[in-house]
Amino acid sequence: MQATEDGRRARGAARRSLVLDAAIRVVAENGSGALTHRAVAAEAQVSIASVSYHFPSAEELRRATLEYAGSSIGLELAGLVLDASASVEDTPEICAAFATHLLTDRRVETAAVFELIVAAGHDENLRPIVAAFNDHLADLLTPYEGDRSLALAAGAAVQGLLLVYLASSPATGPSGLGASVADVIRRYRSSEPATTGRDLPGSHHN
Repeated sequence: MQATEDGRRARGAARRSLVLDAAIRVVAENGSGALTHRAVAAEAQVSIASVSYHFPSAEELRRATLEYAGSSIGLELAGLVLDASASVEDTPEICAAFATHLLTDRRVETAAVFELIVAAGHDENLRPIVAAFNDHLADLLTPYEGDRSLALAAGAAVQGLLLVYLASSPATGPSGLGASVADVIRRYRSSEPATTGRDLPGSHHN
């Protein structure tokens, strides 16, 4: 009985991921306004009922898509920055390489995240997710920047650079993006020592 239940959960999780992967492609290719149950079902090649089962409303589908795409990117960056072999001093170079990676290997997910960040300007249901995304990025940058407000500003500046490069032709590639990201992160660094350690992500909320 337990094996049967576990199998159902695994199939349900796989189907949910399939739907969200399709939702990311829909947003990246056609904008957040195109994110409907019908469009996702067609992209995922599943029934509309299957999409509705996991995400009953359009709001839930939009929230889940942003959380799914954003957390995937955020966790990957966190793994690099918080790697035991990495030094705090390596942060600009790590972020520079990761930014280039986002515009080459993860362009679809990155495009979807920015489309939904813009959508948060008129969709209050998305704003808490965007705020959490910005907080997470600031947590990763604070040990290097030395101040949380500077880390938030640096994170916003990096996102601005990514958006500019994302809006350019894919054929031109992200030439120069890495160097620009590293330079921005260095420019925001405080002369004071960091007050938040790597092992305390989110401690400012406590």
